[in-house]
Amino acid sequence: MSDRRIVRIPLTADVQREMDEIFSGQERRFRTSSEEQIPFDGKYKPDDGECLFIDEYDDIDGLHEAIATPLGIPQIAADAAEFEMIRALFMGKTHEGRRIALVQNFDKRRILSNKGFAIFHSADVFKKVEGVGLTIGANLSAILEDDRLSFFNFHSARQIFDLTQYFREATDEDLNDFATSEALKINDLATFIATSDNWIRRKVALVMQSGILERIDFEATKASALVFGINIDTEANGDKLALVLPTKKAELKKLLRFLDEDYFQSVLSSTPHLSNSKRRV
Repeated sequence: MSDRRIVRIPLTADVQREMDEIFSGQERRFRTSSEEQIPFDGKYKPDDGECLFIDEYDDIDGLHEAIATPLGIPQIAADAAEFEMIRALFMGKTHEGRRIALVQNFDKRRILSNKGFAIFHSADVFKKVEGVGLTIGANLSAILEDDRLSFFNFHSARQIFDLTQYFREATDEDLNDFATSEALKINDLATFIATSDNWIRRKVALVMQSGILERIDFEATKASALVFGINIDTEANGDKLALVLPTKKAELKKLLRFLDEDYFQSVLSSTPHLSNSKRRV
């Protein structure tokens, strides 16, 4: 995230007060729902009433600094294309000497724009949206309090923050569990484990943590992968389909990148990219 920039959304005084109230309410709900905080280890999934935290989180994006000096932050352009680049919304405060950033995920589904035909209700009638706007989510995704980052869902948090250095690598036992799951097929388990480098072990741990293999439709996944030039083979595993793990390391890494959702397709150009560097595939 260090190459991402922060922009400021200017608000009227009335809207600013309402926004303060909304985020304060979300903060109260977040803290009420996270009375027990569990150190993040990459394996534990919090239950109700629990959240995960990382101490000594490096605020490389400068959230606290932006909150302290907002007028030094460039203002966002009133342009739908720029709004589509937003990954998160945040605001914050200093309370009893503690710097607090309240953060929520954002995606393009929450953009209001005049690219189509959008209307909103005001003064007993519906009016056309003339410019670009956004809707605020109902819940916080994370709280950064000084250098402690707290969150409920790792997958959501890592869409905002770079958590790579805080994540463990998969052990040999983890690799075995991964490769022998019902969702996957592998021809040579011993070779897969022996040749898995640090990068593969980190990616496997991330894919396992996300639970993506439990949610995806494999036929739809195959079709989506072709957009990025990735050929995915499937085989029957009992009465279900399973993804076949490639034996070639380069192909395996492409598949793991895809499963970890590193690939995206540019909204403006429909060009496939890698999300960590935004370079063309």
